[in-house]
Amino acid sequence: MQQKLWLKDFEHHISAQTWNAADILLQSGAVKNLREVEKHLWVALVATEEGQYETEMIISPHKIKAFTCECFGEGRRLICAHVAASLLRLRQFLDQRAEERRVKAEQQVHKERSRLTVLDALENATPEAVTEFVLEYARRDRDFALALKTWFAGLVTATENPYLLVLDSVIPNGKNFREPEFRRLRKTLDDLTMQAESAYKLHNFQTTFQVNAAIVQKMGSFLPRSTEARYTALLQYYQTALQHLITLQQENIAQELRDAVWELLFEQGRSTQIPPESERDVIRYLSSTAKESSRFEQFNRLFDETPAPAAPFILHLFIAALAERGAAGAVVRVLDDFQEQPELVKNAILSLYYLHYWEAVTSASEAFLKKEALSPAWRRELEDIMLFIAEQTGDSVRQRRLLRQRFLLSGSFDYYEKLKQQSGTEWPEVRQELTATLEAKGERSKLAAMLALDNDREALAKLLDEEGDIRQFQRFEAIFLPDDSAFIRERYVALLGDYLNEHFGHPAAAYVRQHLATLLQKGEPELVREIIRAITARFPDRPSLPEELSELFPKTKRRVLL
Repeated sequence: MQQKLWLKDFEHHISAQTWNAADILLQSGAVKNLREVEKHLWVALVATEEGQYETEMIISPHKIKAFTCECFGEGRRLICAHVAASLLRLRQFLDQRAEERRVKAEQQVHKERSRLTVLDALENATPEAVTEFVLEYARRDRDFALALKTWFAGLVTATENPYLLVLDSVIPNGKNFREPEFRRLRKTLDDLTMQAESAYKLHNFQTTFQVNAAIVQKMGSFLPRSTEARYTALLQYYQTALQHLITLQQENIAQELRDAVWELLFEQGRSTQIPPESERDVIRYLSSTAKESSRFEQFNRLFDETPAPAAPFILHLFIAALAERGAAGAVVRVLDDFQEQPELVKNAILSLYYLHYWEAVTSASEAFLKKEALSPAWRRELEDIMLFIAEQTGDSVRQRRLLRQRFLLSGSFDYYEKLKQQSGTEWPEVRQELTATLEAKGERSKLAAMLALDNDREALAKLLDEEGDIRQFQRFEAIFLPDDSAFIRERYVALLGDYLNEHFGHPAAAYVRQHLATLLQKGEPELVREIIRAITARFPDRPSLPEELSELFPKTKRRVLL
């Protein structure tokens, strides 16, 4: 599970469809046999029309730590309706149990006190005494001191963002980062994330910004220093904070706060402190403002002032800003400066593709497909991208051109069929042009396959009649069987006869037998016999020939067949 949720309000973090399905299951009494099998581990059975599903949930103490369901497939991580219904039933149960305890406590209120509660102590202590205790306890317990600072950091007004100071206190300066310190950092990030979510629900957008900005700033610089396992664990906090900042732009917030979010993310990109996994989200957000002249000027200045070669993020941000402004030609000119680095150009075009700047992608792809430096694999990838864009945008002219290129290059008849469908009434002219192109290029194998696919037997027979490779002929012989066995017989006699003119002895006879064996396996013994008779009559001075060819048939039939 990417983010731990509170049991009290988890429904705000799942889809409406899942919530409605879970509510129906709960109201119908589908959740049965809810029980705590181990401390914090709860299981339930959810009965549906499709069958019964066992769910498991770890709740400690009021957070949803983990969950699973028998309906989960491989890689499933989101809450399903069965788990959601079980969680709702568990919440009802816990609420009911809490209410029973409250009633019981009220019933005991007039009885003689048997224990001292924290509330009793606070109600009877002076503010000065509480302050003195807190200070003394914080000096003795580091975790308590950290929780105290995290909880009340927002009340500190002597600094621009007090949450930065909170994270500074738990992020080590050196490389030695022991496990207790790592757990303390995660606990602090959990608390800060919870505070940010609470502030957002209360429309306290200033605190929402401060908390998430602190996480983005500190984690952005700390993540590259983390081990792989810790990187993965901490990245989720960065990504959650980033999404909260971007989502903040959808609210009715002050322009000053809106600008602060933009400047923060722009500065993070300038200093290349954005994890690769989040670069696309940041570029999408920043580039969406490129039509504003002041913003674009900042993009332009950043790119111009960056020493070459520019970091990929800065390059991708600049060309995305150009694409946002509709300057596809400028994108091509910028990337042209990097033509000696084809991998960098490839990644830049892919970045635009994933951001859906398709006009810029098409222009850049067409420009670079004309260059000789591209590898065949990269050329195919660019053409696939352009073909997908053409399909999505309904550009039928470009689709036909690309499909034609891909078929001629690869010989794949998936492209051939798509080209036929796309050409519509123009298909006869397109097919004629393809035939002429393949003939001119000498690609007879692709041409034969094309004619076979279209069941153009007349043209295929004419082509195969000129074919000197018997294996190429055998690829298509089934098309002419059994209706045109005379054509098959003539071609076998001619092709095998040409071979025997140049080869002699048992090896040559064995070659003939091997090729006739394939025809025999297709259920054509009579045709094979006719071919053998014609060949042996043509080469009567080859005693090894009838001897070798007789091996094609059982002993009892050799005399009759030969």
